[in-house]
Amino acid sequence: MACVLGNTIIPGVPGISMRRPEYFHAHRVMKTWFSDEVFLLNANDEAEVLEFGDLLLLNKDAILINVGLRTTESSVKSIRNLLFQIGFSEIGLIDLPRRADTLHLDMYCNVANQDLMISKRFLKYYPVRIWTESGSRFEMYEEFIARHGFEIYWIDEYDPSPDLNFFHVNPETMLISTKANKRMLRKHPKLKNKNLIEVDVAELEKGGGGIRCMTLPLRRKPNEY
Repeated sequence: MACVLGNTIIPGVPGISMRRPEYFHAHRVMKTWFSDEVFLLNANDEAEVLEFGDLLLLNKDAILINVGLRTTESSVKSIRNLLFQIGFSEIGLIDLPRRADTLHLDMYCNVANQDLMISKRFLKYYPVRIWTESGSRFEMYEEFIARHGFEIYWIDEYDPSPDLNFFHVNPETMLISTKANKRMLRKHPKLKNKNLIEVDVAELEKGGGGIRCMTLPLRRKPNEY
């Protein structure tokens, strides 16, 4: 429904019409919680479809956004200048298959540690279009991710929603689905000591949802990322 980037909250636009009333009412409530400088209610006025399960925050300089089934390139373009104003120097766009079983970017890849990205292996073959304030260029996915400080943990066999749709509470703790492949997560040495808290979201997963794309952290302690 919305994305928190630093001290700014940008509202989203749902990809299916039946969810529009839900977004509309939630945004009205959020407007009462935050000042106009924080919650930018009208930032999405020019956006057609903008769901933030398609956005991964890599670091303070770069974000990766999938322009696929639930988010369009024109919608991202409508908030591009705002993203630069917030402080990002690079906006990476990747165009992944438009399939019902993989609605969002966080069902293909996810940040698993401060320097580790878990990715479905076929992303290796996808280009990323990089927007900067001075223009645009292309890099391959692996090059873009590595340049921003991440090792990539490539996986071949996975169940999109429970396995990759996890969420960090803090650097040491992740919320994961009870259906998640914990063996796969524990296999990488940087994840062996993670505190994995299982949450039963089976009914939500039936509709294609997951923990990360249905969680909105509005405030974090300064020493947490």
